[in-house]
Amino acid sequence: MGMDMLFNKLFQKNYRYYMEQGDKFLQEGRFADAKYSYGEAIDKIDTTNDAGKADMLRLQNKIIIVNDGLADLNLLEAEHAINCNDRSKAEDHLLLVMELAEDVTIREKAGKLLENLTVQNHSTNLINNNNGCFGCKSSAEELSENSHVSDDQLSMEDRFELLIHTLPAPLPERYAALGKKFACAYLLIHDGDDVKALQILEELLSENENDILLYEAALIKYRCGEIIDCERFLRQAISINPSNSLCYLGLVQLLIDSDRLHEVIPVLNHMIEFGLLSDQALVLLGDVYVMIGDDLKAIDNFSKALSSPGVARGAAEKLVSLLKKHDRVEEAAYISKRYLKACC
Repeated sequence: MGMDMLFNKLFQKNYRYYMEQGDKFLQEGRFADAKYSYGEAIDKIDTTNDAGKADMLRLQNKIIIVNDGLADLNLLEAEHAINCNDRSKAEDHLLLVMELAEDVTIREKAGKLLENLTVQNHSTNLINNNNGCFGCKSSAEELSENSHVSDDQLSMEDRFELLIHTLPAPLPERYAALGKKFACAYLLIHDGDDVKALQILEELLSENENDILLYEAALIKYRCGEIIDCERFLRQAISINPSNSLCYLGLVQLLIDSDRLHEVIPVLNHMIEFGLLSDQALVLLGDVYVMIGDDLKAIDNFSKALSSPGVARGAAEKLVSLLKKHDRVEEAAYISKRYLKACC
């Protein structure tokens, strides 16, 4: 045996060393270091004996704890990024949370924040939108604008997956299940060919009425200026599937754009009550109350929205403006300091 090999063998650390190091790092909250040490231990452990098998099980459980710890840290970073209005960074952290977390509570919280981020483009342009319609851009087009991957570099299947993957759950799975013909229509919408896309959607609707098909057709109808058909499709979609939150959001946008503000209120209250994009609905309800001149109800809704990280900053901005308008300067200063302080 050569001298180098002898020294390597003598000074080689066994898995228990790394396991102890991992435990130490875990107690100190150094989750990344703990994960590395536990990984090293797993690579070196001999599972041909009972002691090794038992320690491997312990290591696997430790990895779960570490991953949950890392996920929790990423969740905090995501919330901070959301409050700083850095949606891209927030989404990166939230996707990491979903990859890492085993803890159901952490996953549910991250999932809800991801859902909130997904619909930001749908809701932020509702008020004071020069184009005045939710249909000016489909969700596909909005995602495309933020994509850093050229369409030419992707297959049809990859493009379709990219476009649907950030829709609120469980819509990505439902969109994917509609088959290749629907995927072609969806990509045509993305490419701006509404005429061909609508032909395909109508063919599919003649075979089977479906809330997603009706929703996407409704968007096209709005872009074509066929408002009555758009509303009919949206209400039909809701009757088929009362849990499709995007259909409600589309109806809300249509009613706001049509200046039918008093009709919007019960729709938004329904969304809040049944958890259909309830955070966004709460803010939108506040916006509607501002538009009809009921500032006190608007203040109440924006105040409630402060407890939801995904919409807290936007709600705080609207709330501060209203509080100042009513000479509630101290309250405005407190909200501004807590939710709008400089960050990032």
